[in-house]
Formats: sequence, structure tokens, C-alpha cells
Amino acid sequence: MKKMKTIAKSLALFGLFLVMASCQEGEPEYKAKLNINPDPIDLEFDRYEEVLFNLDTAEFQSELMKIQDGYRIFLSGDLSNLEAVQYLKDFATDPFSIILYQKVKAAFPDLKKIEPMVEDVFAHFHYYYPNIELPKKVFTCITGVHPDEPPVQIIDNQLVISLDWYLDDEETYDLIGMPRYISLRRNVATLSKEVAEQLYMNYLYEWRKQGQVIDEMMFSGRIDFFIEAMCPELPDSVLLGYSSDQWHWAVENEGQVWADIVGNRRLYDAGLDSYMMFFGDGPFTQAYSNDAPSRLGEFFGLNIIRSYYSNTESSFQDLMQRKDLQNIFQDSGYKPRK
Repeated sequence: MKKMKTIAKSLALFGLFLVMASCQEGEPEYKAKLNINPDPIDLEFDRYEEVLFNLDTAEFQSELMKIQDGYRIFLSGDLSNLEAVQYLKDFATDPFSIILYQKVKAAFPDLKKIEPMVEDVFAHFHYYYPNIELPKKVFTCITGVHPDEPPVQIIDNQLVISLDWYLDDEETYDLIGMPRYISLRRNVATLSKEVAEQLYMNYLYEWRKQGQVIDEMMFSGRIDFFIEAMCPELPDSVLLGYSSDQWHWAVENEGQVWADIVGNRRLYDAGLDSYMMFFGDGPFTQAYSNDAPSRLGEFFGLNIIRSYYSNTESSFQDLMQRKDLQNIFQDSGYKPRK
């Protein structure tokens, strides 16, 4: 009997070993290294759009003055200036602004979807950079989907989210002339990505001159890898702004496109045509196929950075601050899928 129990225990342990081995084999090394458990962060959320669009427009100036102290991030100007007040009133009474507000109310009756997404990104950032003081308050608003304003911004160390960028409503975006390949990305699934991107741009970004294709691959790929570290559950297609079909095309053709890039000596080209071919946004990369997504340089850069993080002992922080981008490529051991 004792011998039977010993055999059963050995079989159980062997089975557990197989399960663990299969999990480790199925998960890339870089993913395992990004699998952290950060302490939660609680943020204060404030819906400016609800306040603005419920003001009495007949007494608009005095109404704005009443709320100015709480919303100086939006109302920092001189509210005794009638032109400034009229500008705000025109926005709040514009029919398209009102439509956007109604759509935002319908899509986001509360912030239960948004709050955990934002707080999780902040928690991951704080884990890696505990000495950086992050915003403690988040404002939501409506900006009219202005093309010159990003959907997420950090202003005066406060996070601002324009909810009208996340409506998942192509017809509405068509009205302002937004290209369909962009409007297809405009949904709440991209919010955590854009929050992470703003944290990078505000706290880690360093200006640099445009370089060769390989430099741009490393630069853009590292930003994407940062975003992935801040929101590890983000699907690859959302991370790169691709549809599922576009992501599958890139994966299935990775080896062939890489062979073309290397064979035609494009890696070390610094010309504008090559930059636009591999990093310009658009519905597709015509040089390869109408099914090929744009920004394939970004796709390769992300995979090279992933390979580097899997195959070296580099810490996340060291990777983010390295200046020698081409050496990262050389040390990555990157091998494209065939």
C-alpha cells in the first residue's frame, strides 16, 4: 500500500511538472518577465462634460464662474472676457457637441469600465518608477474629437480623457472626415494603450533626430513594449492598432517581409520614402499587399524588443533608458517567423 501511494504521488508530481512545463513553453519569456503584481492605485475621477453641458446657458458666464475653481484645468482663462465666455458657450450649445455628449452619456453612463483600466496602468507604472509623481485626479471631458488634440493628455499633472474619442461609432466619426482606418480604432479597448503612451511621453520620452529604418524600428518598438508592460493583457492587434486580420497577415508574412527588408538593404536606409513605407499610417502597406497593415516597421520593432527582453538579463528600466538602439537589435537574437 505504501509503495502504491509513493507511485501515485510521483505520478501526480510528474503531471504537475508537465503542466508547468507546458505553460512555460507556451508563454514567451518576455511575457513571464512582465508578469508582475503591482499594488493597486486609487484615483479620483471627475466628469467635467456632465457639469459643462448641464449649465444654464441663459446665465452662462455666472455659471462658469461658479465652477471655475474646481475646473481650472479647463477654465483657467479670464471669465470676465466676454469673447472667451462666448467661445465656451458656442461649444456647449453646438448641435454636434450636444450629439457627442448624448452619445457619451449613452456609452458611458458611469465610469465602471474606465476606472479600473486607468488605475491598472498607473499601478504598473508606479511599480517600475516609484519615484515619479503621477496624477492623482482624472478628468473626463468632450473636446469635439479635435484632430490636433490627443484623446488622452496630462495637463498640470492631471490626466484628461476625451470620452468622445471612444464611442466605437464610425458614422459619427465619418461626419468629421476621420479616415475609416483610424475610426475603427476609436473604441474603449484602446484607452489603456493611450493612457500608457501619455505616461511614456510625459515622463520618459527624450527627443531624438530621425534615424535609419532600424533605429526607428527600435524606437517605436520600445514604446510599444513599454505600453505592453503597462497593460500586459492588451491584445497584440489593439497594441499596434491593427484589425485581427491585419495582425494575422503580419504574423504569417513576417519572414518574407523581413527577408525583403534585409535583402534590399532597407534596414539602414534613412530616406523619407523608406520611413513612410514602414512607419507612415494608413489603411495598408501597398508595397506588400492591400491586406498588409501599415507601420510594419513598428511591428518588427516590437518583436525585436520582445526578443531582446527574452534573451538578455536586462531590466525593464535599463531597456527603457538605453541610447544605443542598434546594439539592442544586435543583442536581441531576433529570428522572424518563417
